[in-house]
Amino acid sequence: MRAGFAKVDITPPMGVELTGYGYYLERRCTHVVDPLYIHALALENEKGEKFLLISCDVLGMSSAAVAAVHEHAEKTYGIAPENTMLVSVHTHTGPSFKYHTGCGEVDDDYVATVPPRMMQVVDAALADLKSVSGISFAMEQLARPHAYNRTTPDGLVDQMVRAFFITRENARPIAMLSYACHAVCRGHSDGVSADYPGACCAMMEEKGYECMFLNGLCGDIDPLECAEEARDGAIRAFAQDVVARAFSAPEQLPLTVEGGWVKDELRLAPITREAIHAAVHKAETADNMIPGADKVARVWADEMLAKFDTLREVEELHVAYLVLGGVPIVALPFEGFTQTGILIRQQMEEPRALTLGCAEELKGYLPTRDDIERGAYAAIESTFLYKRLPCLPGEAERLGESVGRKLKAR
Repeated sequence: MRAGFAKVDITPPMGVELTGYGYYLERRCTHVVDPLYIHALALENEKGEKFLLISCDVLGMSSAAVAAVHEHAEKTYGIAPENTMLVSVHTHTGPSFKYHTGCGEVDDDYVATVPPRMMQVVDAALADLKSVSGISFAMEQLARPHAYNRTTPDGLVDQMVRAFFITRENARPIAMLSYACHAVCRGHSDGVSADYPGACCAMMEEKGYECMFLNGLCGDIDPLECAEEARDGAIRAFAQDVVARAFSAPEQLPLTVEGGWVKDELRLAPITREAIHAAVHKAETADNMIPGADKVARVWADEMLAKFDTLREVEELHVAYLVLGGVPIVALPFEGFTQTGILIRQQMEEPRALTLGCAEELKGYLPTRDDIERGAYAAIESTFLYKRLPCLPGEAERLGESVGRKLKAR
């Protein structure tokens, strides 16, 4: 088995608008707190099959960027799209790659520079392939809580850090750290930052490792400490705890890797023209909406009405997976909730499994049934900015169970 690693800087120029955290803020970056990177891991098994795992320090990727990487990897190296996993860390202090209404304008000139850099990092990771002498895995609960469930008091939080370590002959070891929390520690800052995932990687690099961060299903999870006056210290403490847990009692794994896609579907709520107009009226009159949500809702309604006759109630999708040393890594194209990850692990009977969000082009939230019944942000308002229909109640639970069963049976 062989493994290679590379990273490429994708820090935007000053003046590019940052995405996330409110509507029509015109939050243009004025400085760089820490650079943004694309990290790539290349793997080759004993059969000569190659796999790629790519993590991007952005909120979410565009379909165009994903397609460019898939095409380059397949045409240049014979790596099928099914063997390439792309995820984002979901930082809210980075640029937008796909326009989410009101959440930061896309800078087309900057975005055009990113797919070539993604191809560059793929080339570099594959050129770095070295023989693997060992793979280990650690799973440990954080020493203290750094995150909470923002959707419901005392809601589910996966406090586990999961980490892989790959040792190679005559090369720096590679680490992959995973935890599930929205990368929003820096709040409304106008400084470019990869947030706590970037801090984790920087600390690991100081210890002599190549490192990438893999954010879990964090749609319902926020950091506990975001106060501006304590922000740097909170991020440092958060990252230190994640890094420390990663070194807790690692188990040795076999030198194996496989991957692919499991196919499924997302069932969307039926909608009428009257319901579209009613949703806009609610956004214009409700007291609990984020400022600017009424404008975002009107943009959504105009688009939904314009394509009303072509709206679908079932959307085909795929979920990417890698199995490294027998431990699954599963990546969903959603801001998924903790419960979905739990259901995937339960169906697989594999508590070690990494369940990641924000894969490929980010489709939006995947809220649980209770969140939809509450009419909460993820269930209703977020569909406006993602320009999508709400999903049916119970889809997050059904999809988690279905994906888990299919992975178990693969």
